[in-house]
Amino acid sequence: MHCFSNIILMLAEDIPCNPRNPRPGTVYAARAGHNLYGTDVEVDYRGEEVTVENFIRLLTGRHHPATPRSKRLLTDHQSNVLIYLTGHGGDSFLKFQDAEELTNVDLAYAIQTMYEDNRYHEMFVIADTCRSASMYEWISSPGVLSSSSSLTNEESYSYDIDDDIGVYVIDRYHVSRI
Repeated sequence: MHCFSNIILMLAEDIPCNPRNPRPGTVYAARAGHNLYGTDVEVDYRGEEVTVENFIRLLTGRHHPATPRSKRLLTDHQSNVLIYLTGHGGDSFLKFQDAEELTNVDLAYAIQTMYEDNRYHEMFVIADTCRSASMYEWISSPGVLSSSSSLTNEESYSYDIDDDIGVYVIDRYHVSRI
């Protein structure tokens, strides 16, 4: 059984709220699929709150004092943590809001801090970007497994174009995992 109160979701909300989206307020992963962005989606960090600084604070537990409990990752030495990162990436970075970059050094630092502070037992990190394997080059903390949608020197390719809206709705990495 999953406890959704243990999930922290950060969404830029650039897709459902984009004026070019012909189906406002919706996100689909397949042409005939169901809306992934329904009214029951609980978003903890949205829009301008989705920053590299807030992501690092979330992982390390080094929040501003006024940060509500609902926006904190309340983990300990027995917790298993899943981190899923997606978006535009390149050699050693992942873009946040198309304005700033999370580097592989930033990610390794945050995970090492989590390890030193006993904030996880085991961790699984998934990066779904171009050159996503480069995000793991500096991670040496124990108990961390990773998966990437592309090797350090390759792109991550889209799959299944929706001709009605003119964009791809999923990528090959996810299709191979479903």
